[in-house]
Amino acid sequence: MSNQVGIEVCVDSLQSCLEAVKGGAIRLELCSALFLGGLTPSYGLMKIVKQKLPDFQINVMIRPRDGDFLYSDEEIEIMKHEIDIAKSLNFNGVVFGVLNANGTINKETTKMLIEYSNPLSVTFHRAIDMCRDYKEAMNDLISVGGIDRVLTSGLESSVMEGIDTIIEMIKMVNNAGSKMIIMPGGGVTERNINKIVKTLNIKEIHLSGRIKLDSSMQFRNTRVFMGGELRQSEYQLAYVDQNKIKSFQSAANQ
Repeated sequence: MSNQVGIEVCVDSLQSCLEAVKGGAIRLELCSALFLGGLTPSYGLMKIVKQKLPDFQINVMIRPRDGDFLYSDEEIEIMKHEIDIAKSLNFNGVVFGVLNANGTINKETTKMLIEYSNPLSVTFHRAIDMCRDYKEAMNDLISVGGIDRVLTSGLESSVMEGIDTIIEMIKMVNNAGSKMIIMPGGGVTERNINKIVKTLNIKEIHLSGRIKLDSSMQFRNTRVFMGGELRQSEYQLAYVDQNKIKSFQSAANQ
C-alpha cells in the first residue's frame, strides 16, 4: 500500500536477504561485515543473491575498508571496480560516501562516482554523520545532484538522538525543491520506530532486524579469535529474522 512505511534492511548474508524479503522489506542494502558498519560484499555473495532475488530492489554497499571515509586515489579506483561489478550483475543501486579530511563532503569525488554509477540509483550513506556541519553537508549533496537518498542518524549515534537534525535536513531538501529522500537509520528499534515515523513523516526507514544465533560448532577453541581488537565470538552468528521485520513493519504502521 502506498501509505505504508517501507523498510530497507541492511544484510550481509544470503540467509539474511531471504529472511528480510519474507518479512516484508521493500529494499535490501547488501554489505559484508556489518560488525564493522558494512563493507563491500564479495562477488560470490552478490552473484548468488542476485540469482535468488533477480527482481528485488537491492543496493550494494561500496566501501572498500572499515574506518574513516577519507579515501586515497587507489581506494577510489577500487570503489569504481566494485561499482562495475554491481552494474554487471544488474543491481538496483549503490551506496557510498566520501569525505575530505576537514569533515566536509568530497564533492568532486562524489560527483564523479555518481556519474560513474549511472544508471544505478545512488544512496549517500552515514558518512554524512561524520561531517562537521549538517547544513554544509546537505547543501553540498543537494548541489552535487544525482543522489536519490541520504541515510543518516542526524550526526548522532542513533536516530532518536539526532531526530531534530533530521527534521532540519528534511526541511532543507523540501526548501531546495529536491527529490532526494532523507532515510533515517541507526538505533531503530521496535519500541521507537513508530515515534520516528510519525515525528519525521517519512515513507522509508533503514534497519537491520537481526537476531543472534548460537553456532552449530561442537568443538570450540575459545582461546583463538579471528579478528583483532574488536572481538566478536566466532560461535555467535547474527542473521535477519523475518518475524522481527514483520514486527517492525507492524509497529511502524500503527
